[in-house]
Amino acid sequence: MATVTASLSISSRDIMNSALSLSDSATLTTAGTTTGVSSVFGLNTLTLTSASKVDLITYADENISGAGAKLYIKNTQAIGEGTNNVTVLINSQQLGRLYGGQFMFIPYSGGSAEDIEVQPNNTDSVTLEYMVVY
Repeated sequence: MATVTASLSISSRDIMNSALSLSDSATLTTAGTTTGVSSVFGLNTLTLTSASKVDLITYADENISGAGAKLYIKNTQAIGEGTNNVTVLINSQQLGRLYGGQFMFIPYSGGSAEDIEVQPNNTDSVTLEYMVVY
């Protein structure tokens, strides 16, 4: 088993009355166990040039054992590029939007009809980086 650690830090000196400093890390394990994750699907990139919704990850096609899976997606456009955002969906339900330089890292259980879909807001070229760790 591989040891995979995810870390996140959030800090600001001026967003609140006092300084904000949060950080956390976790060793990724399969659901409900202390066993480390053992597989990865990705790390891949996908360049989109249409405003059509497409499957980024088709759960049934990828042999992902969903329990404890983690999903990472990043919009690789330049930070501050507000015109090239991408909506991220699971089973056609919107999770959120990724603008240039933004990423998401979330639990992903997968399952029947729980594909990861993405839809750019326009026809300008946008590249996403993505993977599932499970």
